[in-house]
Amino acid sequence: MPFGLIAQTNNSSNHKLGVKTSFNLSSMAGTALENPRIKFGYTAGTYFISNIKNKISIYSEIIGNFKGSNFKNGDVGYSKIALFYVDASLLPLFRLKNEHSICLGPTVSYLALSSLYVGDKKKSEIDKLALKPWEYSIAMYYLVPKSVVSFQFGTKIGIRNINDNIILDNVTPTINPNGTIQNISFEIGMLF
Repeated sequence: MPFGLIAQTNNSSNHKLGVKTSFNLSSMAGTALENPRIKFGYTAGTYFISNIKNKISIYSEIIGNFKGSNFKNGDVGYSKIALFYVDASLLPLFRLKNEHSICLGPTVSYLALSSLYVGDKKKSEIDKLALKPWEYSIAMYYLVPKSVVSFQFGTKIGIRNINDNIILDNVTPTINPNGTIQNISFEIGMLF
């Protein structure tokens, strides 16, 4: 018998457990880094909605999240910071009259991997950057339910400065070790 992951689709159930995947546009804002640009990334993980038929319910997710930022700092400057977080969200979900929903609330993220790239090199110059391992964000999602695949549009805005006095030698332009760094991302996702 083949094994597989099957999302709960029983319409009579008041709860929904499933798989989420999304594409994101992310960047790093603040005063520590020079010339940030948009970076493409993606997420994948699981979600759970309790009391889905109620006007107010709870949306939760645990996902792996690839994000970071590209930079426009020339051929010898840092060009990309790639980050991998594990995000956990617990959000109140408000069902609208058109059966769509809005979620707004906190996300806690753990930084599992970080890398800095210089110029157009394919191999990272520095791994394990001096960034705080825990990040706190505000997440906001708009959910459009469909019978097989639901669509989710949203943003996560970092509210904690994740700079842990980052000092990089031989990397241009200089990075302000006392400056601020916050992550911001926009997502378009599919919930199965």
